[in-house]
Amino acid sequence: MNTADEYWPWAAPTKPLPTPGVNDGTVHGHTARTRATALDRVATDDYPEWLHHVRGASACRRPIRLAGQIHVNDRTGQRVATYDTADMPDGAIYTPCGNRRANVCPSCAEVYRRDMYHLIKAGLQGDRWGIPPLSEHIAVFLTATAPSFGPVHHRAVKVHAADCRRKDRCTCRPARCRPFGRACPHGVVMRCTDRHTTTDNCLGQPLCLDCYDHPAQVVWNHEAPELWRRTIQQADRLLQRLARRLGVDVRRKYLKVYEFQVRGVIHYHALIRLDGINPDCPDAITPPPTQITRRMLADILKAAFASTAYTSAPHPANNGHGWRIAWGDKGLDIQHVNAPSSKLTESQIVGYIAKYVTKSTEVTGLDLRRIDEITVDLHADPTTHVGRLIRACWDLGAHPDWWRLRRYAHQYGYGGHIATKSRGFSATLGHLRHQRTIWRRTEGHPHTWDDDQADLVIYQLGYEATGWITTGDALLANTAAALARSRADTLHDVLQDEHAQRTTSAAPLAA
Repeated sequence: MNTADEYWPWAAPTKPLPTPGVNDGTVHGHTARTRATALDRVATDDYPEWLHHVRGASACRRPIRLAGQIHVNDRTGQRVATYDTADMPDGAIYTPCGNRRANVCPSCAEVYRRDMYHLIKAGLQGDRWGIPPLSEHIAVFLTATAPSFGPVHHRAVKVHAADCRRKDRCTCRPARCRPFGRACPHGVVMRCTDRHTTTDNCLGQPLCLDCYDHPAQVVWNHEAPELWRRTIQQADRLLQRLARRLGVDVRRKYLKVYEFQVRGVIHYHALIRLDGINPDCPDAITPPPTQITRRMLADILKAAFASTAYTSAPHPANNGHGWRIAWGDKGLDIQHVNAPSSKLTESQIVGYIAKYVTKSTEVTGLDLRRIDEITVDLHADPTTHVGRLIRACWDLGAHPDWWRLRRYAHQYGYGGHIATKSRGFSATLGHLRHQRTIWRRTEGHPHTWDDDQADLVIYQLGYEATGWITTGDALLANTAAALARSRADTLHDVLQDEHAQRTTSAAPLAA
C-alpha cells in the first residue's frame, strides 16, 4: 500500500504541522506526520462536533472551505439569527468539490454518475418525477464515430466468446492489427502483425506520425458539437417529412454523451426517443403513433448521419481553406431499445452511458486541467501522438477565430459538455441535486421540507481554501465516510432480504 502522502496528494496542509520525530517511516501505510495530525485532531474536545460538521464532504478528496455568515429571517423579513463560520470547527463550512472526473475525486464523480444514471433511466423507462411510463415509446441507442485521419494500431475481435461480458477487458483472440501495408513516403512500413491486448500501450498510436493528419483531427473535435447540431436538425426534417406523409404528429428527444477514443478523437453515444404530440397539451409526453416503426426511425437516422457534412471556417494553416467535417464512413451503430430482438437490456444501456460521464482523456494517457504558454512546451512532445495533437491545437489556436483550440488543448480541441439532452427528455441535474439537498437537510424526512421557510435563509459565504487542512483530517474524514457507506450498504441488504422473505411467505401455495 502506498504512503498517505501518495494516497492523499490533494491534502496540502494549510497550517504548520507538528515536526515528526527522527523515525519518519510508515506504519500500516501511513506516515508519522499523518498519524501525528490525526491523533492531534482526535485528542481535541470538539472532535465529535468536527466529524459531524464535515460529514457532508467527508468522502471528497479536495473539499471547498467557505467562510462567512448565514442569516435567518422570519416571514416578515426581520432577521432572527446569524451564524458565523468563525464559531464553527476550523472556522469554515466544508462542501464537496463536485468534480465529475473519477481520477480527480472518486466520491464526487460517483455522485455525478448516479445522478446521470437515474436521469437517463427516467428518460428511458419513465414512471418517476411526473414522467409517465415509456415502455410504448420507440427508442434507439446509437454510436457515431469520427472519420479516419490516418492508420493507427487497433484491436479487432471478429467473434467474441459466449462468456465475454466486458469488452474493455476482453481476453478473446483478436485479429492481426494490420497484416498488409507498404512503406509510406517517410519510409515507415505501414504494417503491424501483432495481436494487441486491451492494455497494449501502442493502441491508438499512428503507424507513422508524419502521415497522420493531426490538425484535421483537432479541428474535427472542435467542430463535433456543430456537426451533431446539423445532423439532428437533418434528422428532424426527415422525421417531419415522414410524419406529414403519414398524417401524424411526432417529435424526438435525445440524450448524448461523448467518449474519447484511444487515438484522441471523440465519439458520441446517444439515446433517441420518439414521442407523440397531444394537441390539447403540447408539453405532455405521449406514445408515438403506431404508423411509425422502429425501422423507419433507424432509416431516418442513418440517412441524416450519412448526408450531413460541411466545410469549416478557413484557416491560413490549411492554405486558406477549411476542413471537411463529416461522420466516419464505417456506418452508424444503431441498437433498438425495448425491442424483442434487442441484445441489450435497459439497465445495461443506462449503466453503459452513465459510466462515461466520469471519464475524460485518461484513456489517451493525458490527464491535465489546462495548458498555457508556460506548460505547452512540456506536453507538446513532437515525438508522441498526444504531443502532436496538443501542438496542433496550440498552433491553430493562434488565429483569433480559433482561440477555443488553445483553451481546450488539454482535450484535443473538444470543448463541449460531457452530456447534453433535449428539453423534456427527463429530469434535470438541478432537480436531482435539489432533492438530495432536501433529503440531507431534513435528515431523511423530505415531507417536512418547507420551500417558503428555506427561502428565508440567506448565505453570505466566500471562498477560503481548497482541501483538508492536514492529511490526518483527510484520513479521519475518509474513514468515517467509508464506515457510513458500509453501514448503509449492510442496512440495504438486510431490508432487501426481509422484503424477499415477506414476498415468499405471502405467495399462495400451488394446488
